[in-house]
Amino acid sequence: MDEDRDHVQETTSPRKENAEDKTSSGDDTVSETPSLPEVHGTRDLKGRVTQDDIYPFASGGNSNICRGKLRRSDGRKIRVAIKRMRASDDGSGQLEDIMRRLRREMDVWSRLKHKNILPFIGVCYDLAPTPVLISPFYKSGHVGTYLKKHRTIKREGLVHDVAAGLDFLHANNIVHGDLKVQNVLVDKSGTACICDFGISKILNRQGFTMSNVGTAPYMAPELFFVVDGGSKEGSPPSTTKNSDVYSFGLLVLEILTLEPPKKRPSRPIVTSKILGELRPKREDYGAVIHDAWAVLDPCWSFEPQSRPPISQVFRELLVALPLAFEFGLDVEPLDTT
Repeated sequence: MDEDRDHVQETTSPRKENAEDKTSSGDDTVSETPSLPEVHGTRDLKGRVTQDDIYPFASGGNSNICRGKLRRSDGRKIRVAIKRMRASDDGSGQLEDIMRRLRREMDVWSRLKHKNILPFIGVCYDLAPTPVLISPFYKSGHVGTYLKKHRTIKREGLVHDVAAGLDFLHANNIVHGDLKVQNVLVDKSGTACICDFGISKILNRQGFTMSNVGTAPYMAPELFFVVDGGSKEGSPPSTTKNSDVYSFGLLVLEILTLEPPKKRPSRPIVTSKILGELRPKREDYGAVIHDAWAVLDPCWSFEPQSRPPISQVFRELLVALPLAFEFGLDVEPLDTT
């Protein structure tokens, strides 16, 4: 299972602002917004990052993730996640092209500033043959593991967070391409942050090893390869804003029910019969309230153009899943050990 981890900060709702947002004096904690301006514009972090792990603590289809430390200009160190791409060079020049595209993508990522988008701290060229991406390290992990540890938490706010982050990406014409619980991290204040957007699309080229169009259990129907005649020859399908909306609906189901999407393929290859049965069924999700289901159901329309834009889904979810509180969050304290 892909455990890729990356993370950020800005505001959408009034909750959580007074949580644990203070800079820690410890060596193993990422300070949130206060530490970012100092490194945000400094993309090349050569000589400033050290890796702690001998082996990665998480691996995905295209990368390995290790823990490390970043030395700030004031001498203090903060904990970071080090994402090392798995790449190969066949001598065709494709790797060079991918590196150029990756650098452009990193430049876009570095300019995105939003509470619910993982911040890009910088890149190291001296830790591996390919660029190593540096982002904050969040001990809470992704939203799936976070909710398993904090089952009594109010989940509506996390849904709002993800919707706000995706709305921000789409408003900036950025397609995520691989929305799933592993790509939504939770920071120390309990805020959900989307990570790994765009990178998957850039790396979907010869020279890198990865799956093409996201992760099968969360994929929209148009992205599957249909073995008995439903697929067109030619270019492989590409992720879009519409496919993001489909994946978002499934992700929300998982946040609300604490269970992965039901009756979903484990591989991106299906029969036409299975393709026609992908849409989530109401009877399988009795715990989801009616108003929320009414908002989510159109996200799974078979025709991509029939799915609502995320901006509309976000607005409707704010009504269907209102926060049960005004300021602050009723959560169990996070383990800071």
